[in-house]
Amino acid sequence: MSRIPLDHWLLVLRTVLAAWLALFLSMRLNLSQPAWAVLAVMIVTLQPVMFTGGTPPIGIIIGRSIARLFGTLFGAIAGLVLIVLCAQQPMLYLLFGGAWLALCMYLVILEQDAYLSYVVMLSGYTATLVSLTAIGTGVEGVWTTALARFTETSLGIGCGLLMHILIAPRFGSHGLPGVLSRLIADAAGEALAVLDGTPQGTLDARFKALHGHYQRFESLRGLARLEARRWRHVVPALDRFASDALALLTGLRELEEACAYLRACPDGPRWLARLHDDARPLLRELQRHPGGDDAPAAALPELDWGDERVSPRTRVRATLVRQRLGEVLTLLRHGRHLHHALEDPQHPRVDALPRQPRARTTDNEHGVARYNALRVFVAFELLGQFWIHSGWHSGYLAQMLLGVFSMLFAKAPNPTAVVWQFLWGTISAVLLGGVLLFLVLPLINGFFLLALALAVPIAIGTLLTPYPRWAGMGLSGAVTMMTLLNLHTTYSYTPQTYINGGLAAVIGTLAAMLTYSLFRQPSPAERIDTLMAAFWRGLWRLTRNPVSALPERPWLESRLYDRLGRLVALGGSEERLREALDLHALAMCSWRLRRMRDDLAPFRAEIETWLEHIGRQAAARNRHDDAFWRRQAEQAEQWVARLYHQTRLPLAVIGEMGMLAHLMRSAPGARLETADAPAAADRAAPGDLPHAR
Repeated sequence: MSRIPLDHWLLVLRTVLAAWLALFLSMRLNLSQPAWAVLAVMIVTLQPVMFTGGTPPIGIIIGRSIARLFGTLFGAIAGLVLIVLCAQQPMLYLLFGGAWLALCMYLVILEQDAYLSYVVMLSGYTATLVSLTAIGTGVEGVWTTALARFTETSLGIGCGLLMHILIAPRFGSHGLPGVLSRLIADAAGEALAVLDGTPQGTLDARFKALHGHYQRFESLRGLARLEARRWRHVVPALDRFASDALALLTGLRELEEACAYLRACPDGPRWLARLHDDARPLLRELQRHPGGDDAPAAALPELDWGDERVSPRTRVRATLVRQRLGEVLTLLRHGRHLHHALEDPQHPRVDALPRQPRARTTDNEHGVARYNALRVFVAFELLGQFWIHSGWHSGYLAQMLLGVFSMLFAKAPNPTAVVWQFLWGTISAVLLGGVLLFLVLPLINGFFLLALALAVPIAIGTLLTPYPRWAGMGLSGAVTMMTLLNLHTTYSYTPQTYINGGLAAVIGTLAAMLTYSLFRQPSPAERIDTLMAAFWRGLWRLTRNPVSALPERPWLESRLYDRLGRLVALGGSEERLREALDLHALAMCSWRLRRMRDDLAPFRAEIETWLEHIGRQAAARNRHDDAFWRRQAEQAEQWVARLYHQTRLPLAVIGEMGMLAHLMRSAPGARLETADAPAAADRAAPGDLPHAR
């Protein structure tokens, strides 16, 4: 007992009390199947526990509860429609029921919003639960079945949420200001380290730590809208800073390249020292007081060339360093304004924060989504054919569990292992459920003893779920047992019916496991290939579209954030993290050059044609080696050499071209395209709740 953490015992207490309350109210209200209310408590409580390893923050429970409520409602409506259209045609039902399940699977995989994805997932398997229950028990009561499913699920959701709010709630978002402070302070320290010329190995280690703060910020910001009412008005700003934080990492990476670019000039270190002296007090103040005084901050002074004879090369590179420093400082101050809004929602500068939500995008892995949707459709059809042609009355339970288990872990990187745990959990639940139903329940009398009898398996399942090795057994045991137990007929001795139901549960779980085994999920390396191909296509569109069709910077940052954020998550190592950020920088340099087209005269047409040629070549190639990027970098450097002596061109334009050449020289994306992602990525579930990991 002493080896089980207190948090796990509190989780058991919340779950058991919520299950008792749901059971009492459903029986008091004479609902048709009280076990469904208990099942809703178990799923809402235990599924997040599988990804957090303990009591999840209350924001996750609230979000899951609301999403489950709407998902159950939409699924119940879809189940009604399926029965109305196909009740008398089993083969037609299999076709449309499988198509609905496949459509929901497709949307679940593409949808990046965790809660919306959960709504779609619930809609998928709730429709099959309602329609298959109606088929198995009588289609004349389908309206009653759908209404009961929604009512009992809503009751279970409310009971589970109430217990998590009343008993030692965990508020994950309370740590958000502190994480934001560390992110700002470490980013300012990283900028100082870059200006100081810190060795590359030390920079990489610092950068990895900074990325850890960014990931922590990402995991907490999604809880703000659900846990802290006073922060709801800054949710759009939090979403915007999520992409700005990735832009900050990219800005630091570009600053590193720009400083190396300036140091290569004979008189570059002298001008870099001047820039260092100008920026040091500003960065030091942000590093020491990330949440300090929000008075208007001083800007970097203009470079004073004086009467010195400075080469055009040095002028351009020093201007580039100053510009990148300015961008880093701007993003750090944005983070400070956001920090003030979190600490004091009535702060006068809160009104200056972004009010528009960040643009939403879906995943670009359409091939994977279609593949998995086809997998579920074929499995549903084959098992349905066996059910119908064998005349097996309890076969609808197998169909139900196939739909539930297939949808629950649609995004897991290794669902076969999870469903294997589910198989053992299902077998254990069938055996334990038989003991309860035929040996224990006939001997008890009254609600109190019934609640105590159910508390034992609920507690066992809850204690198993936080441990990855046993998590699937705990949750599947809850699902199977509540599916098999009819608590309104606890004293009916019908072993044949129970055995048929238990056999159906095992077969349904086996079918789900076989489905996942035959149709594997893509590896992290394959996901990187898909993301990289989408990135190169996006870069080509960026270089070929008319300037009037170019996106605004916030939208572009949002798109890069969605795509490259997943690349960073899959990349793992410091080298791949830097390379993913180089891709971000490459896209932003191309965008800046396109936006400054009016300053490129008389070379505008040539440079735009050249950029489009690079975008087309990048999109057409499957792999980008060092030789390919070296050729592109040489062409960019030839352009820089031509532009150095064009006194009418702004220095910033030439600096962007030089930065583009420098980034190309480092062969962005080449190692991401050819190297396998680390094994650690196999254990992550990128599509699951980001703040639940």
